[in-house]
Formats: sequence, C-alpha cells, structure tokens
Amino acid sequence: MSTSARENYLVTQVMTATPQKLQLMMIDAAIRSIEQTKHHWQASEDAQAAESLIHAQEVIGELLGSLNRDEESDLVKKVAAIYLFVFRTLMEANIGHNEEKLNDALKVLEIERETWRQVCDKLGSTTETASEAATLSFSEATVPTPSASPAMLSTVDLAGGSSMVDDLPTAGFSIDA
Repeated sequence: MSTSARENYLVTQVMTATPQKLQLMMIDAAIRSIEQTKHHWQASEDAQAAESLIHAQEVIGELLGSLNRDEESDLVKKVAAIYLFVFRTLMEANIGHNEEKLNDALKVLEIERETWRQVCDKLGSTTETASEAATLSFSEATVPTPSASPAMLSTVDLAGGSSMVDDLPTAGFSIDA
C-alpha cells in the first residue's frame, strides 16, 4: 500500500472511530512503541529507542490530557492514576535503560487494552450504537476520549499536535508507531 493510501486509510480509521475505539487505538500505539523500545535497546540502537520511548510517553500524556478534570468522579481519578503510573514508569525506564520498568508499564497497558477491547465489544463498533450505549452506561465526562482533529492528522503516520496535561506546549505524536 502506498504511503498516501496508507495515510488516508489511517486518517479515515481515526476520524470514524468511536471514542472507545480511539482509546483502544491509543493504548495499542503506546504498547507498540514500548515493544519497539525494547527491540532497539537489545540492538544497541539508542537513538531509535529514545524516539520510540518518547512516542510512548507522548501517547500516555495524550491519554492523561483527554481526561475530563472537571468531573471529580472516582473513575476519572483512578484512570488518571493508572496513566500517571505508566508515564512515571516509562520515565524511570528511560533513565536507566531498565527493561524491567518497561515490562511493568506493558503489564498495566495490556490490562488497559483488554479492558477497552471489552468496552468496544460491549458498546459495538458503530457510532450510533456506541453513543446510545455511552448515554446509558457512562456519563460523557467519565469516558476518556483522546482528541483527534484533522489538524492533528496532517503529517506522516498521523503525527500532529497534541494538547498535553495542564496546557503544556503541543507535541507531535503518531498513533501508528
């Protein structure tokens, strides 16, 4: 598949995805980036390892930034704590090239991925079904949804601006790590 066709396909996937599917896609991207980091460390490719680890951190930062902080629910606090743990663990892994820390972050993200797969399965894959189910099952404020605008998807592999926690400057990241 040509780069342009691949990019168009990915843009369409993101733009038509339900909020829960976007969440799952983001978690998958973080997991892929962590796996790439491990591979690069084993091959002594430190520059590529750093890039993939930074990508994973940016994705987790986006997940954190997408939480509705106005909603003071226990669910939002618990989800934020999970993502903060993963982010902090990735930072610690980077400092000492600690593969055990990467594995700790992976374990948590794999559980998150399975949880969001179940949410996607339960709510269905169509936007209409998901909206109806979300209204019944979740308050809109408690379902973390990564933002995905056409501006974010403007460069190769869906790289673009990402608003990070507490209005930090925007950073580029790619769902397709």
